[in-house]
This record gives sequence, structure tokens and C-alpha cells, in this order.
Amino acid sequence: MKSLAEVEKLVKRFRIKPTVKMSEKTLADALKAQDEIKKTESTAIQPNIWRIIKRRRITKLTAAAVIILAASFLSTHWFPGEQEQPKIAEITKSPVEMMTAISLEHAFRRGGIEAVENQCEQTLKLLGSRTASLSSQELLNEFNGS
Repeated sequence: MKSLAEVEKLVKRFRIKPTVKMSEKTLADALKAQDEIKKTESTAIQPNIWRIIKRRRITKLTAAAVIILAASFLSTHWFPGEQEQPKIAEITKSPVEMMTAISLEHAFRRGGIEAVENQCEQTLKLLGSRTASLSSQELLNEFNGS
């Protein structure tokens, strides 16, 4: 194609002076053509997100990762799993298990001396009432192992 400057030089060499009627007709034709172009849709291929995703491998992987993350996020927030597991203090234990050194140590690590005292009180509640006094004979029997 020739550049615009070359076309202008060529037209100036002809020294054509159009009439007013010809100028108006040319202008009307140009406006009519412009209106027709505006009315017709462009036949050029418009960018399509799905076409771009299909064309490149990295976009396929990225799109798959986004879909997986979105699905897992939605499934955890819309369909929560089972209720929370009961805490260690809520699990029922026998009084003997509650008074072992390991159990008392775990209670101390969880909440200090207050947790140990709380565990001892729970043990006493599970055992029930006992006699308020021991005879000296019963006390000696307990210490001697007989």
C-alpha cells in the first residue's frame, strides 16, 4: 500500500477541482457507508475466555486449581462436617484413671493447679460418699497392706 503522503502527492498532481454537487455526493456516500458499518457486527474473532483456557496448558492447570479450591472452600463452609470432638475433660473416665499420675500431669499442663483440683473434685463426685472417719485399725491395715 502507498503511504498517505504519496496518495496526497498523486491527487495534487491531477489538479482536479470537484464540483459542489460531487463533494456532497461523496460526503453522503461516506456517511452512508459509515452508518452501514456501525449497524453490522464485526466479523473479527472476539476474545473468548474458554478459547484462551483451552489453548494454553498453564491456564488449564490454573483453572483446574481454582475450581478445586473453590469447591473445597464451599464444601467446608456450606456442608460442615461432624461436630467438634469432645474435649479431653469431657470424656468419661473411671475414678482410677482420673487419679493416675499421667492424668493429673495432663490436667496440670492444661490448666494448672485449678485443673488438678477440678479433676480431683470430679473423681470424688464419681466415687460417691464415703465414711467420714476411719478407725486406727483400718488405717494401720491400709498402710501395712493387709
